[in-house]
Amino acid sequence: MQIHALRRDQVEAEVAALRPAESKDREVAEVVAGLLAAVRARGDQALVEITARLDWPGATAEGLEVPRAELEAAAGGIDPSLLSALETARDNLVFFHTHERRADWEAVGPQGQVLGLRYRPVERAGLYVPGGHGAYASTVLMNAVPARVAGVEELIICTPPGGDGSVDRAVLAAAHLVGVTRVFRVGGAQAVAAMAYGTETVPRVDVICGPGNAFVMEAKRQVYGAVGIDSLAGPSEVLVIADHTACPDWVAVDLLAQEEHGSGAQAVLLAESEELCLAVARAVEALRQSVGTAAKALEVTDEGQGVADAVAPRPTVSPAEHLHAFFPAPGEDFEALAVALVAAYAPEHLELQVAEPRRLFARVGPAGAVFLGHHAPTAYGDYVAGSNHVLPTGGSARFSWPLSVDVFLRRSSYVELSQESAAKLSGPLATIAECEGFVFHRRSAEMRAQSTE
Repeated sequence: MQIHALRRDQVEAEVAALRPAESKDREVAEVVAGLLAAVRARGDQALVEITARLDWPGATAEGLEVPRAELEAAAGGIDPSLLSALETARDNLVFFHTHERRADWEAVGPQGQVLGLRYRPVERAGLYVPGGHGAYASTVLMNAVPARVAGVEELIICTPPGGDGSVDRAVLAAAHLVGVTRVFRVGGAQAVAAMAYGTETVPRVDVICGPGNAFVMEAKRQVYGAVGIDSLAGPSEVLVIADHTACPDWVAVDLLAQEEHGSGAQAVLLAESEELCLAVARAVEALRQSVGTAAKALEVTDEGQGVADAVAPRPTVSPAEHLHAFFPAPGEDFEALAVALVAAYAPEHLELQVAEPRRLFARVGPAGAVFLGHHAPTAYGDYVAGSNHVLPTGGSARFSWPLSVDVFLRRSSYVELSQESAAKLSGPLATIAECEGFVFHRRSAEMRAQSTE
């Protein structure tokens, strides 16, 4: 763990140093563009060729979709305690996202015009669920539940298969729990292409959501416009604000939990004192030695499909490079420094392990998800508390927000005018249209205003 004193005038520079350099990997973009073009032009044939080369040598067009019977049997094939846990997570997510529902509205404007908004769900959404080295049933729930609450009727999942074509049973069970009936053994950029453009087997969707490696994110970036996307998520991150009431062991385990995300995940601590930083650092090393998590954490990647290894193998990174700790420099106020650091860093996860978390919460600025008090670590939000774990990263919490029902809704505005209201508004309209040189806009309004029908 790297430990440094921090002054408020250093915050911006320290945050800039924490952020990874913007990716300029043209090779990734070129590889993705090639995969997208191949799938768009040749559909299933390209999907099978790419999947056979990168993930599942025995891939066939007929085998891309997981049989419905296998999907339905999955819930009965996993440990009952895991099934119960997934049901708890699902139910809490439903409870949370139900509060995001939007109601249509209609009102009469100052000139008598009727104005309104109407919300309708998209018809079909595609969920990308990472695979490879790990299986992420929680990702299924986090992405599917807000879509279901929004009213999306058809959800599909694409996920990388194992070398034998298998899909993790917990992932299938989670899909069954949220009513997903179609799962495809396709991963990487090729899966994004299939969902964006459609193939003979994989239907075209309206929105694609879900995390993935650099190739998946680049694919989502390139298909945006042909299809909606949730976000372009980067490496996961947490900022822990801890005062003298915090338990060093609890802070340490939360930092290590963040490190488990791998692939550049970052954990940052602002402690009230240097002594607390040192105590946390000792606890981190003790936990590593007792549990042996460091090596395992560095082995975890967002994806396991071969394109990542073939094109851009992930370098070995020392665990210490992921963990950063700061304490107030002499003369600096801890709480004011915390507010400044949160404003500059805009973390994905923010933990307030302080004596009065609600008071500090009222002062701090942007964060994807905030966890209040000593008994609310990020891990609860990742799995079962009910909030969504798909969050803005890389400082994008300054202008973005967690995955929500809104991603899966289409919003239409509407206008209804009587002859009287059209007449009242035609004058201002004509003036603006005349200024901009749009003659027929003016005439369109004037004809209605002058009508006696």
